[in-house]
Amino acid sequence: MTLKLQHFTVLSGLAALLVSVSPSFAAQVPIAPPSAPHPLVARVLAQTTATDFVKRGITKGKNGDFKGALADFNQALKLDSRNAEAYNGRGAARVYLGDRQGAMADFDQSLKLNPNFAKPYYNRAMLRFAQGNKQGAIADFTQALKIAPSATVYNDRGNARGDVGDTKGALADYNQALKLDPTYADAYDNRGRLKRRLGDKQGAIADLNQSVKLNPNSAAAYNNRGLIRADVGDRSGALSDFNQAIKLNPKLAQTYGNRGSIRAAQGDKKGAIQDLQKAAELFRQQGRSQDYQKVQNALKKLRR
Repeated sequence: MTLKLQHFTVLSGLAALLVSVSPSFAAQVPIAPPSAPHPLVARVLAQTTATDFVKRGITKGKNGDFKGALADFNQALKLDSRNAEAYNGRGAARVYLGDRQGAMADFDQSLKLNPNFAKPYYNRAMLRFAQGNKQGAIADFTQALKIAPSATVYNDRGNARGDVGDTKGALADYNQALKLDPTYADAYDNRGRLKRRLGDKQGAIADLNQSVKLNPNSAAAYNNRGLIRADVGDRSGALSDFNQAIKLNPKLAQTYGNRGSIRAAQGDKKGAIQDLQKAAELFRQQGRSQDYQKVQNALKKLRR
């Protein structure tokens, strides 16, 4: 950052005047050694520079350059070791780089420095959820919502609540997310899946229709609507949705399995086997051994 010093033009004029003074006079003028800035001034300057590194790190992270982001957040913390936003940003970069332990430590430190900072609560919640600590995730989501209510956090807390069996709380969270943002496609998708679990098939279809309308490029939404259509006996509609999901995301293993089930029910044994084989291959590549085995068992039954 270029520092804009006050009275710079006056100093330049004074320097020009000194040039015309005789050398003998100039030699008599004592030159004071540069002094260190006052600690408070030094911290302000350091904070300004650290903020620049934080902003640059955030930009790099958004562009997928997580190593570059990590380097910028490290530099920010060298300049200002109490920068809560830098710890939060570094934690996020570490998550994407696979260093979950380091990320958790950074989120903890960010919250220690600023307990009213919603972002690290949210990020720590997401990390805890990924690690299987769903109650811890719910607690962090709740704290983030107390500080800064948002549709995204309500949606994600709804996912966590649904996973621990709190369907009532999950439904309330999805409703609140959609109240805050009626265009939130993922919240419609998640609420639709929950309604399916609760037996409200028509409500589920209505939500998935809205999700697809808002985000026609969501393979997950087409897959989920296909499941509900299959539930109500609309095999043709289900097959159409699974086809679209696969077109949008050819690596969605479960959709091949779902389409294979529909094809088997329609008497297309060859097509069903091809889909289940593809699902098994993708599950194996993705390291999902239990799902892989389930598909293998289904293939054995189909080949009899």
